[in-house]
Amino acid sequence: MQQTQFSPMQKIYLPIKRFIDIFLSLLGIIFLSPLFIILCIAIKVDSRGAIFFKQKRVGIDKKTFMMYKFRTMRIDTPKDMPTHLLTNPEQYITKVGKILRKTSLDELPQIFNILKGDMSIIGPRPALWNQDDLIAERDKYGANDVRPGLSGWAQINGRDELEIPVKARLDGEYVRRLGFLFDLRCFFGTVFSVLRQDGVVEGGTGEMKKNHRVLILVNLDITIYKFRKELVERLIQEGYEVYISSPYGEFIDVFTEMGCKFIDTKVERHGKNPMKDYQLYRRYVSIIKEVNPVVVLSYTIKPNIYGGMATAKCKVPFIPNITGLGSAVQKSGILLSLVTVMYRTAFRKVHCVFVQNKENQNYFSSHNIAVGKYRLIPGSGVNLNHYIVRPYKEDHGIHFAFIGRVMREKGIEEYLEAAYALKKEYSNIYFHVYGFCEEAYEDRLKKLQEQGVIQYHGMVKDMAEVFETINCSVLPSYHEGMANSLLEAAASGRPVIASNITGCRETFDEGVSGFGFQVKDSRALIGALRKFLSLTTEERQQMGLAGRKKVETEFDRNIVINAYINEIEHISKGVK
Repeated sequence: MQQTQFSPMQKIYLPIKRFIDIFLSLLGIIFLSPLFIILCIAIKVDSRGAIFFKQKRVGIDKKTFMMYKFRTMRIDTPKDMPTHLLTNPEQYITKVGKILRKTSLDELPQIFNILKGDMSIIGPRPALWNQDDLIAERDKYGANDVRPGLSGWAQINGRDELEIPVKARLDGEYVRRLGFLFDLRCFFGTVFSVLRQDGVVEGGTGEMKKNHRVLILVNLDITIYKFRKELVERLIQEGYEVYISSPYGEFIDVFTEMGCKFIDTKVERHGKNPMKDYQLYRRYVSIIKEVNPVVVLSYTIKPNIYGGMATAKCKVPFIPNITGLGSAVQKSGILLSLVTVMYRTAFRKVHCVFVQNKENQNYFSSHNIAVGKYRLIPGSGVNLNHYIVRPYKEDHGIHFAFIGRVMREKGIEEYLEAAYALKKEYSNIYFHVYGFCEEAYEDRLKKLQEQGVIQYHGMVKDMAEVFETINCSVLPSYHEGMANSLLEAAASGRPVIASNITGCRETFDEGVSGFGFQVKDSRALIGALRKFLSLTTEERQQMGLAGRKKVETEFDRNIVINAYINEIEHISKGVK
């Protein structure tokens, strides 16, 4: 037990504090008497039993006293048991009792306890006589050495949602900072908390998590399936309800079977119609108000921007993930200025921003967007249990693979040019394409496949086993947050060849686990491919194993999941 040593100023203040308690409690009794009468009548009319409720509580120096409250529960409620230990406490609370608890008016009769000297206006809330866990925790901080209060520092920093160790620590902080100005801060903080009805949960101490809901905004179901499935699983394990807002797709069924709630939301990913975008913003506002989540997570540009605007309006904590900034920020002019303003507006009240590379972080910082709120994470990470090292074979030639959306900005033009050129030089090499094909490239891929230049496999649900059939992953992308396809290839023991840009270069060590080349330069890509082909089979295999070691050290998906859980826990407990 820690014995409290009050400072000289605190010793002077304590008798003044007692005088203030007597004076204000007398005024309260006089001026609030009409309200007392109204509440007494309401309680009596609403349910059978006494108007007042007396309960044995722990006071200064752990001496017990009888604390007064307006009765808010039925007379058959188990005696001397904290609300949070009751099974389904809602069943015992009366109709008037619910109103009294939400407004904290049930505490008014404690004015008489203050007048008697059992309590103070401000101080740690009095524990029940049998709440040994809370009393013991408070002993560690000397919080049992002052009069308990009608409200206090812990009350305005979480109230019922705080777990006992956190509540006791805050009570100890109150004792340490005890003084007139700090009491004033607690007093006015209580007024605002009551008006907002902060932290009130039927079920009491530390029980808020049961009711916590996490809303995830994405523009495509595969986005959350391929890269965030493990995060969703972890959130469910931690006791959160998970809501997913996305256009419907085949992977949504996987999440509903896990227990997630699906909200069908149309997102025009490449659309530039301002009315459609405004409708998306309004849709997000409506969803957030309906779900009432503890936090909103988002991925990709439109969910990040319009989700950020919606959460700011609804005053809900927001954690966007910058998976890449897109082509707009690669250019200058009106479009760049517009995107920058939109990000600045969307992220003005953001809790934190997960960024996947330093270049993206520098862009936000240099444009005064969410300054100081960045968290650098290793992309989406890789599930190392799912992507295991596959046997490396060249029995049937050397197979290269482009894995990603078939679109210009992913470097498909350079890849196809390189394939066309090298197929003329080498007879034992093969070029594969995996991923959803944009309409503009459908005919071209079909023609090149007929010519034997490439093999197009469409979008593959799970690439893990496919890596056994390929020898090297190639990504000539123009911009990336962090290239997941390269990380998955490296985790599977495959060398990578990629454009030398932020989001790609971090995934390999030059000449050790892969090769880089100048972005938007098909000749440079051909040179890198030739360099790879000049190696021996054993050298190529060793490059792949070096990539696996790098991913294990730097890109384990658990690093990303833990970063999310930590931030969400901070939000749940009110930690800034």
